[in-house]
Amino acid sequence: MLPASRLMFSVFACAAAMLAAHHAVAQTAPAPSAAVAGGYPSQPVTLVVAFSAGGAADVVARAIAPRLGALLGTTIVIENKPGANGNIAASFVAKSPADGYTVLMGFPGLASNPSLYRKMTYDPAKDLVPVKLLANAPVLLVARPGLPANTVPEFIALAKSGGKELNYGSGGQGASGHMAGELFKMVAGIPMVHVPYKGGAPALNDLMGGQIDVIFDSVPSSAPLVQGGKIKALAIAGDRRSETLPDVPTFVEAGLPGYYADTWFGLLAPKGTPPAVLAKLEQASAALVADPAVQQNFKTLGLITNFGSSQDFAAFLAAETAKWAKVVEVANIRLD
Repeated sequence: MLPASRLMFSVFACAAAMLAAHHAVAQTAPAPSAAVAGGYPSQPVTLVVAFSAGGAADVVARAIAPRLGALLGTTIVIENKPGANGNIAASFVAKSPADGYTVLMGFPGLASNPSLYRKMTYDPAKDLVPVKLLANAPVLLVARPGLPANTVPEFIALAKSGGKELNYGSGGQGASGHMAGELFKMVAGIPMVHVPYKGGAPALNDLMGGQIDVIFDSVPSSAPLVQGGKIKALAIAGDRRSETLPDVPTFVEAGLPGYYADTWFGLLAPKGTPPAVLAKLEQASAALVADPAVQQNFKTLGLITNFGSSQDFAAFLAAETAKWAKVVEVANIRLD
């Protein structure tokens, strides 16, 4: 049996290789004139990823880099800066020259970290400019094989039964899975104990082994384990089922319409980046997600392509920040 970390990397890496191969020719073709007008870019653009190589954000970044570079008429260089729940990378980009040559791969922590940390060296809402939301990965509720509940109503009933208190694992304090679990507790009105791990893969391994009850994960990392019968899926967030796991109902279908959480990927630039440069970045990003090959690879990764504008991304971030602030307050979570 492959460890969960290798399974997750295999799924992401395969799709990334497919996307990179498809666009190898595209990189050699002339870029659209609108993407290279005005002198920008005249050098490689660095895409900063807030997590280690091999993780979801990193693999998505490397998957889109060849096509995005072709659309901009330059090379995209990936730089990993993990740590502090993404704050190290975000702070680095926020303090970088506002010239369009340093861009951040956005992550859910940009919305939750302002509430989780009392002291931050940057303000996501003031120091970073949303360029484009690329894709979302709705949360998938997965359980250990022996859990005596196969649906969300059964799980909620089990949690309220007064027996052994249920627990949920996550990739660490403040991680997206932690936040998703606390939101579920609020919406469902149930008690659960949080069990943090040093990463999502160790949590999945313990879920397979029956050491923890559930995890709020995403389709890319959990789907192979669900399909292999190693864990079971109870529900997925959003208003439609996953094409990868078509038999898994949505939380709406499961009777919990007020619950939604996801992992998302988007691009942000430092505040003060010239409007013309931001416009070129957004235009190239829009062309990126309009590419059928990119859409297919996102689908392979369990992602839902987002076609919204920079204004839509800004509104999304504001709404997410408000939502997670409430969750953090109710759950009384602090990371410093």
